[in-house]
This record gives sequence, structure tokens and C-alpha cells, in this order.
Amino acid sequence: MSNRDPLWVVFPRWLEESGLPERMAEEIGPESWLLFRKLVELDCDANLTPQWFAIGLSDLVRWTGISRPRIELLLRYLEEMEWIERIDADFESQTCRIVTPLKVPLEENTIRSALAGFHGCGGRFILRYYQNTASLNAVENVIYLYQMLFGARFSPRIVEDLEDIANTYDMGVIYDIFAEAYAKKAKSLAWIKSHLASEVKQPAENQECET
Repeated sequence: MSNRDPLWVVFPRWLEESGLPERMAEEIGPESWLLFRKLVELDCDANLTPQWFAIGLSDLVRWTGISRPRIELLLRYLEEMEWIERIDADFESQTCRIVTPLKVPLEENTIRSALAGFHGCGGRFILRYYQNTASLNAVENVIYLYQMLFGARFSPRIVEDLEDIANTYDMGVIYDIFAEAYAKKAKSLAWIKSHLASEVKQPAENQECET
């Protein structure tokens, strides 16, 4: 693990309300959910948004208490059910990712209703893994990045700032700055706004020097 926070792990609460734990238990066995949950934690620890991440079979055995032969079997089943993808599946060290959009038994509205009372149930909150974010518009994409970095709670003023970011900067630059903030554990939107402004200003200054 990259130990983004050495004391805590992050997990999207909506997955517990998606019907997936019961489905995995029925299709593969109860240990499958325990293993899948750990894989999700590893992705959230390593990546701002769902991406490939490293896994070690010995680590998974230690963290879950599941035997190595069973771990290997469960990983194959999770892959066959199209919940995960893997590279180097025959080795101790592998590369894995959670399939997105993720197939879950329950509809989005049902999941959001189950989340009532949690701050994650807002209409603009995007559920990690539930949908392919390629379909999002620029503002939705920036809100998604903010939520992946800072969580579901944000004020109307922050929404205005995020809309301004989406309408001002290239999406590729925005993603890179948010990813850098994630890697450096930046704690505020002000850090992101400052670095976005610097990123745009620097090429302009370089161009003036060349003329």
C-alpha cells in the first residue's frame, strides 16, 4: 500500500448498499466480499480516480486472513464475474483495477435512498465506480474530482469555484493538478486554484520570453 494515510483506509460507503456483498456471497462465497473490499481500499489509497494499482498476494493473505490458494481462486472468480481486471495474474506481484462501470444488483436511486442521512446522498454526488465518468460534462467532472479528493461535503461557494475552474482551464490540466494534490495530500481547494493559475501563467511567460 502507498499509505496515503498510515492510520486510516478509505472506502466508498455506497458499495455496502449496492447489493454487491450479498451477490458476491451467493455467487462466490462470503470471503469474496472481504477480498473485493480490500482491493477497493487499495485503489482508493493509490488513485484519485479508479485506475490500475499494485497488489501482492502475500499482502492480501496477511490483510484478509484468507489462505493463499483461496485468494488466488477468489481473484479468478472476481475477474470472471467482471468485477476486476488483472495484469500478470500468474505472479506474486500483480496489477489490478476495479471494473468501471461496476455491475451492481441495485439501481442508483435505491442506493441513494439507502444512503439517506449520510452526506454522500446529495444529488450531485457521483458514486465512484458506478458510472463511466467519460460521459460527464466539464463541471460534473471537476465536482467529481473534488469529491474524490475532499469528500462529499461542499458549500454553494465551492460549487461556484469548481464551475469557474471547469470553464477556465483545460480538463487535462485540471486532472493533473487534482492528481498532484491527491499525491501530496493537499488539504484545500486554494492549493489547487493557486497551482492551476501558475500552470497557465508559466507557459504564457515562456512564450513572451521566446518572442
